[in-house]
Amino acid sequence: RLPIDRAFTLRGFGTVVTGTVVAGTVGVEQEVELHPGSRRLRVRGIQVHGEAVERALAGQRAALNLAGIEPSELVRGMVLAEPGRFRPARQVDGRFELLDSAKPLKHRAPVHFHSGTAEIEAEARLLGEGEAVRPGGSAYVRFLLREPLLILPGDRFIVRRFSPVTTIGGGEVIDIDAPRRAR
Repeated sequence: RLPIDRAFTLRGFGTVVTGTVVAGTVGVEQEVELHPGSRRLRVRGIQVHGEAVERALAGQRAALNLAGIEPSELVRGMVLAEPGRFRPARQVDGRFELLDSAKPLKHRAPVHFHSGTAEIEAEARLLGEGEAVRPGGSAYVRFLLREPLLILPGDRFIVRRFSPVTTIGGGEVIDIDAPRRAR
């Protein structure tokens, strides 16, 4: 998986995206899938720290030269992944920890959800007892995302208040396909 942080055109090469490979590897001439949208693309070339390589590994910053797409079709937060392996989620359940300095997080509060390079508006729904998460507390929270996001259990996330936009906490994804259920 490679969350895209930039997309641009490089004269003589075409469309290039940059990001950090967060899992797995990516190689030259490999087919990758763009999420959301499930569009398949081919990797024409790879650079790691300014040097052409045949393969980029997890943990490395990489620039990928992609065939079959224009930079205007790519936005920060999209993710490249192995074709057919993942599907984006619109609902994320996680263990959330509220900072000591934050105001209580109420049920159905609008928030900004950050994971990888993506920032998506979401609604926080508390799972369990109580009407709010108290400062310094933790709770299981379901985030209903306004847009689909490729995210997996075990991924970390950050949550910012909707207005004013300030960081209020974060946590770890537990489930992306939990059944709908009553609070």
